Amino acid sequence: MELKRLHSHLEKLYHYGETAYVDELAPFVAKGLLYVRGKKAVITNNWIAFVKRFSNQNDFFHTLLCFDESYQQYLLKTSLLTVLKMREAEDIDGIVDFVRKMPKFAGEIVKILDELKHGERYETESLEQHVKEVEPLFRERNHFIFNGAPYYQRIIYYLAHIQQYQQEAVEQDKPLGKKIDEQWAKGRKIAANFQLSPLKDQPLVVLAPHEPNIALKNPLFKHIFTHPWNLFVFLCCVVREQTEAQGMTTIRFHAVNDEVDVILMSSKNQEYRYGTINDFVLEFCKVSNYQLFPKEIACLETIFHYLHDRGFLTIVDEEYRIPSHIEDELYNTSLFIPLMAGSKQLRQRIEQWIDELRDRG
Repeated sequence: MELKRLHSHLEKLYHYGETAYVDELAPFVAKGLLYVRGKKAVITNNWIAFVKRFSNQNDFFHTLLCFDESYQQYLLKTSLLTVLKMREAEDIDGIVDFVRKMPKFAGEIVKILDELKHGERYETESLEQHVKEVEPLFRERNHFIFNGAPYYQRIIYYLAHIQQYQQEAVEQDKPLGKKIDEQWAKGRKIAANFQLSPLKDQPLVVLAPHEPNIALKNPLFKHIFTHPWNLFVFLCCVVREQTEAQGMTTIRFHAVNDEVDVILMSSKNQEYRYGTINDFVLEFCKVSNYQLFPKEIACLETIFHYLHDRGFLTIVDEEYRIPSHIEDELYNTSLFIPLMAGSKQLRQRIEQWIDELRDRG
């Protein structure tokens, strides 16, 4: 297996949710972590649920590489050598801890122990010899994961996480389509990292940053269409302006130092602070069944800063607003079709969500 090539594809999947399918990804397809669509490998709901168990990318990748069953056997036997030495040293607590952490491997462990037991004694020498014999087969993987020989505590960490993996039925995603409403359909998988570089081509089914595939007379708006969260935040501001034009300001985005607070007008015509923009968007994502990866969304205030720096938003009386010249572009140019007409359903859902929150207030 080409581990460097595999690692490159795992990185793409981790950040963008899709990559070109290669044979090295087949074991993860079999486990329900990925599915294949055309020539692409795509992350599943199982992948998204599993990745959230890890605090960093490397631990997740290393655990994935431990899913290989032959490598699992090698790691189990390597860790069992340490446990048997604990037994010889009468470290009962260490043995109990090992057994407690390996419930799903209990059958394999018992089988290995039965093969080693002779009377009251376990012949660890034969196990140690076996581990040494097969070690060359996994030398590259060991170096990649452990930066050398596998060691007990780290083996237990990876095997414990493998046991936590739960494989659910995999549902394949609908193609993104050209309209914003198609791309932001309920249940869509969406990359949550704001810092990703745009892909050259539009992804197949996962919403992630990419170079716009529409002709724009005003190149400034390329910034809106490049990143999904730039677009979403901007459309939230469009909804704010539209509701005011209809006679009532139902929502305001209040600039507070470097943060953004969401201020709602309750159904009783009283203003109240709902929470931060992160609270507002994350809850909307949950009601829309958006599958965010690799982590929950955060720091959306940086998108407001970004749009403000590029002139899409201005601050009036400590509130983010869309400048009049930008509104003119939205409604009086060819931009209306891809942006405004193409996002009608999404904007309606945002309005409905605002109305639900206002009723709570």
